[in-house]
Amino acid sequence: MNKPLEHSLKVMIVVPNMSTQLETITGGVHSAVMNLLRGFAALGNPEVMLVSINESLKEPVEIQFASNVRIYYLPEGPFPSSSLNYFFVSTGRLRKLIKSFQPDLVHYQIGGTLLFTRWASMFSLPHLITIHGIPWAELKIAKHWKQKLTIWLNAIIGDWLYPDTIIQISAYSREQFRNRKINRFCIIPNAIPSRYADIDLKEKMTNHLVFVGIINDLKNQLFILQVLKELRDSGYLFTIEFCGGFGNAEYQQKIESYIKDHHLNDHVRFNGWVAYSDLPKILERSDMLVLTSRQEALPMSIAEAMAAGRPVLATRVGGIPEMINDEVNGFLVTIDSTRLAVEALKKVYNNDSLMLRLGKAAKEKALSNYLAESVAERTIEFYQQILISKATVPAV
Repeated sequence: MNKPLEHSLKVMIVVPNMSTQLETITGGVHSAVMNLLRGFAALGNPEVMLVSINESLKEPVEIQFASNVRIYYLPEGPFPSSSLNYFFVSTGRLRKLIKSFQPDLVHYQIGGTLLFTRWASMFSLPHLITIHGIPWAELKIAKHWKQKLTIWLNAIIGDWLYPDTIIQISAYSREQFRNRKINRFCIIPNAIPSRYADIDLKEKMTNHLVFVGIINDLKNQLFILQVLKELRDSGYLFTIEFCGGFGNAEYQQKIESYIKDHHLNDHVRFNGWVAYSDLPKILERSDMLVLTSRQEALPMSIAEAMAAGRPVLATRVGGIPEMINDEVNGFLVTIDSTRLAVEALKKVYNNDSLMLRLGKAAKEKALSNYLAESVAERTIEFYQQILISKATVPAV
């Protein structure tokens, strides 16, 4: 690690619309941020103020998360559009917090129009951003015009206002930015809490699968059901439980109709959104995670399952091949055909020894790469590199 600063490091992290009920956070960027905070809390360093700019709040709310971490919820503003609030209201409010907290740097966790608020301190403090998603890649597979418009707007604003110091969560993410001028970057994956590592390896195969995340066309759960139907018809009986809510009524109808038409009710269970604290218990009773998305960066659900010693069957997209070594700690498949997925699940069916070998390899890789304290240490090191290489002036 580089030589530490002479004073205690102070960091402001900015993210929109984080729930004030921290135990209800179920995934995505907010979970990644919470896990990073857990890593900072365990290390006792740096001093962190996380600012969540929330559209639903009328008054500020403050939570002391740990001795060195506090979360400040800032009302977004009176306009009906978040973009207008960020531009005209949130910037001034954020500037006041920066003046009182006096951070050494500002770390954004989401891009898009939230980056309008960079004007609160972009000329006086180093800024960096963690890239969790790839808008231009997501735009290629979006289906509805409203979704396309939102993604397009965020991509345009992001290209304009991204800081020139960036944390990528995967080599795939870095490759998507190969044509962009970046002053400094590093690759640090999203963090997961240590409680997943405490889950024992499963020694007896029960042919029970789990999916974690929103249920929509992008996550492509219909493909999983098609695979289960083919397996059932061949005499291989798997069950699956889905932990997540439906993204829209149209896809819910498609999924429910497929289950009914192909008599899969006894093989499928829907849990709805599950509290993040309850996910380890669900992984504990499962044999394998499945994730057959059309696009991903570096899914935390895969890292969590691997840390629990549960191999993963997932699509060969985005950063997933950086996590899964095919037939070593999981399986990589494509969605142009169900053949590979069916063949992979036939291999593990009632196969205790194979699943144990895959699970051990998955746990070993996860413990070396994804635990919160390790990710927090690497993030602090990057902060120090930024500050050592670039003189800062106090926020005004």
